[in-house]
Amino acid sequence: MPVDSFRFVSPGVFINEIDQSQVVGPAGPGGSGPVVFGVSEKGPALVPTKVRSFSEFVDLFGQPLPGSDANGDQWREGNYSNPTYGAYAAQAYLANGSPLTFVRLVGDQDPAATTKAGWSIPRLESTSGVQDNDGATYGLFIIGTGSTDGANRASRNGEGMLAAIFQLTGSDTTIELVGPLGRNENPEDLTAAGAMIGPKTVDSKGEFRVRISGSHEVFETTFNFDPANGRYIRKVFNTNPHLLNGDITPTANRKDYFLAESYERAVVDTIQNLANGSVTRTDMSGTLGVILGLSSGSAASGGDFEQAYATPATPWIIGQDLNTVVSTFDLNSDRVQTLFRVHSREGVEYAQRNYKISFSDIKQSSNPLYQPYGTFTLMVRDIKDTDENPKILEQFNNLDLNPASNNFIGKRIGDRSFTYDAVNSKWTETGQYPVQSKLIRVELDPLVENGNQDAALLPFGFRGIPIYRGGQIRSGSTTALGYSIAGEGISVADMGVEASIIQSGCSGSIPANAMPSGSTIITSTAAVDFGLTVAPGPVGGGLADCLILTASLAFPPLPQRSGSSDGRLAKETNAFFGLSTNQSITTQIFDGAVRDLVRMKPTNTAKGNVILSPGFSLDDLVKNAGGAFHLASDIFVYSNVISGSGSPLASALTADVIRGTPADASGRRSGRSMTAVSASYTEVLDQGFNKFTAPLYGGFNGFDITEKNPFNNARALDSSNDSKTTAAYPMFYTVKKAIDSVTDVDQVDINMAAIPGITDSQSTDLLLQMAEDRKDTLAIIDLEGGYTSSTENTDSFSDRVGSSATTITNINSRNLNNSYGCAYYPWVQINDTLSQRRLWVPPSTIALGVMASSAATAELWFAPAGFNRGGLNNGSAGLNVVNVVEKLTADQRDDLYEVNINPIASFPAEGIVVFGQKTLQATSSALDRINVRRLMIFLKKQITEISNGILFDPNQQVTWNRFLNQVNPFLASVRNRFGLSDYKVVLDASTTTPDLVDRNVMYAKILLKPTRAIEFIALDFVITRSGVEFE
Repeated sequence: MPVDSFRFVSPGVFINEIDQSQVVGPAGPGGSGPVVFGVSEKGPALVPTKVRSFSEFVDLFGQPLPGSDANGDQWREGNYSNPTYGAYAAQAYLANGSPLTFVRLVGDQDPAATTKAGWSIPRLESTSGVQDNDGATYGLFIIGTGSTDGANRASRNGEGMLAAIFQLTGSDTTIELVGPLGRNENPEDLTAAGAMIGPKTVDSKGEFRVRISGSHEVFETTFNFDPANGRYIRKVFNTNPHLLNGDITPTANRKDYFLAESYERAVVDTIQNLANGSVTRTDMSGTLGVILGLSSGSAASGGDFEQAYATPATPWIIGQDLNTVVSTFDLNSDRVQTLFRVHSREGVEYAQRNYKISFSDIKQSSNPLYQPYGTFTLMVRDIKDTDENPKILEQFNNLDLNPASNNFIGKRIGDRSFTYDAVNSKWTETGQYPVQSKLIRVELDPLVENGNQDAALLPFGFRGIPIYRGGQIRSGSTTALGYSIAGEGISVADMGVEASIIQSGCSGSIPANAMPSGSTIITSTAAVDFGLTVAPGPVGGGLADCLILTASLAFPPLPQRSGSSDGRLAKETNAFFGLSTNQSITTQIFDGAVRDLVRMKPTNTAKGNVILSPGFSLDDLVKNAGGAFHLASDIFVYSNVISGSGSPLASALTADVIRGTPADASGRRSGRSMTAVSASYTEVLDQGFNKFTAPLYGGFNGFDITEKNPFNNARALDSSNDSKTTAAYPMFYTVKKAIDSVTDVDQVDINMAAIPGITDSQSTDLLLQMAEDRKDTLAIIDLEGGYTSSTENTDSFSDRVGSSATTITNINSRNLNNSYGCAYYPWVQINDTLSQRRLWVPPSTIALGVMASSAATAELWFAPAGFNRGGLNNGSAGLNVVNVVEKLTADQRDDLYEVNINPIASFPAEGIVVFGQKTLQATSSALDRINVRRLMIFLKKQITEISNGILFDPNQQVTWNRFLNQVNPFLASVRNRFGLSDYKVVLDASTTTPDLVDRNVMYAKILLKPTRAIEFIALDFVITRSGVEFE
């Protein structure tokens, strides 16, 4: 290549490859490693992350998952149905090679998206309670009715809590409560949504009964809120969204709904705090239930989660209140200084489901005049652990908020983050300090980052997390409750379903003009006991005795420790105040509902409809002489938790209490807390109550939850469409963005690339193009036409096997000619020793393992194939390969190899073997073989590193000699190890002419004769007569 063909703009080393080995007519090294794109259990999202061992991979990204057909609680526990092929590819390579770069795929979307990432259950649009053609979101509210005496009923409304959310799909799907009207033991059951229905008696206990009718089934059951009971709400209702998807679920197993969130502790605690002290998780006697639509007319739905992935974080961690006036204390206001937030590095939903952030050993400075900054410890804990026995996943001791200190939280943990700008094709970086933690990073308040905050400040609590605003419901009201969704938050405003007017004991009929449009009249022949306020009926018609019911409903706040004896700790100073993950104050059993509380709120929800739940501050701890929840007489009670005597929801329905600062709820604001009484924040710390826990919340993976495999080829990537756009296909956009993120050779050092399981030709073309553009990477692609995973459709196994003939037809239609790519056939079965499961994995998975094994046992320029280095039964794949999905004949192997597909053959004696090593280059040359391509990638990378060592040095013979003295021995070493049969390096005045010297160019020619592998052995066996003599 003439030197003028190079484009010199900015200084650098410029290399080119000249292939003069073409045949006329028919005939891990260094710091590099592969990049693998794929879904994983956890880990940094869409960020190329280098690991050097499988154990390090598991720490960051989790174990490879074999997938499962079991339904399970997919909503609350996460999707474990899809095999994580990328993770298996990482395991295969890291068994014999290192390092490996992994890019975890999550759901992202084009800035100009016409179809968004995520999922939605279209909103309930009709104000008459009739669903549209696509489904709706419904909430089950349970109302505590209080004492049965008339005076008490007249003194307050009913108070209730959201107990569960159901997502329904289909034009004819309905959900209704079945039971007696009100609290009556009335034999005539009512079936209705929007009516206040009592529980049924089951085994002498009150359980609510729900009927769901849809096109696939009519399902009716009673249920309770006890996870240990057989009729627990999450055991009897479908919690697997996959069963709504007819593309992957047989008709016999289809569902028309799934149970999303349920709030067991919030419901029971709320009702017990009313006069219904006998209410338990298994007995809802004396309560009422009502099902209401959660939507907002034309705005949005409580089932609208159409958006890109989001990373969870804690609320803002706040400092202690240093103001002397306590009456205006508000931990959610600017009066209290925010210090930092903790962000998960693992991204999306795994972190918030499995981690919590705790602070301990919070200490004021022992010498404020000399060193005003105090210290503290930050821990990442398992969300299921207990304060008695914390399970610490990561811990940072002796942190401080002094930017000049080596223990500054920003330095010790790190605040740097990276984002790939897909529009400008570049990585952007924020933050000053490299991240030292495997799990988290911090976001610093600017005052703290610059050292301008009060030096005495310490982590003392956290702001509240977003919850929906509560409100009033009145039977027959058209704007009573529900989600009023528009903008940025959800709240309660327009039910979308009319509540029912109960006509009972009326002295006359209710005139039509006295009813809101769309209301339902339910006539009861007996007196109805609701235990609620009885408001006067509409004026006229003698309706003074008609029941028009009112109740106050709320959405669950974040559960918090109410006292130091909650959970009956051996030592009360072991208590971490703040977030409580226990089922109740008397147990240390994990409450799974916490995972529902920290979920991201639906898309397009209005700010005015979302408020902050009570946050937490050590400033609110109150010293108590005793109490119902405590075992000792000298303890601390967190007075900001809505609990104890009185009506919690009556307070919760005011904005101030929801924000955690009313005079009757905040210990500091009322002057009752230890820091208020002592006028010093140190008092509570000196007593040993220097710990609290905060949640991670708001993460979202951006996936369609009705799909087992979010990157399935059939729908998400629509492999039948070769002209799809990133705007219309968010998962295709994600794949493109991930591949683009490793295109820059200066940012990401790789030598191979694979995206296991994705066979869509548009997606794999992107991978091939990236490799060819980089010119230092071999892309291993999976092909259409072979095995199809069960996550793609409902076909039988025999119908999903595919064939070599179809695969050949498909690849011929692509006209590939790329020496930087290769492909294998067919899929293989492995025995996963970690899960003790057998599963089918794509050939790219084991191809990576074979290349690592071949380089480890020989050299990377040896052919990664054949019985010596390609035998999969002997461990060359890095995985335990036990079968192939199609046993190839000799003719089939020939047909595959002719179109540059490398066969994986199964022989009776030798076992399963990789039996080819071609690249996807159609032109016949040395570069149509993988061993030569890998050799050239290696040589170019190594000689580029040598060249970097002389960049900007004098362009004279002495520098040229330095270059030659390094390159020649290096190439000789490769020749001696059978990588080259010969070579020559030319660097003198004939290559670097005076004209090039004047242009600041050094030009060398490196001539190479790569060693070819033996792929065909021809042997003539000549049988002679007895009289022939051999010479």
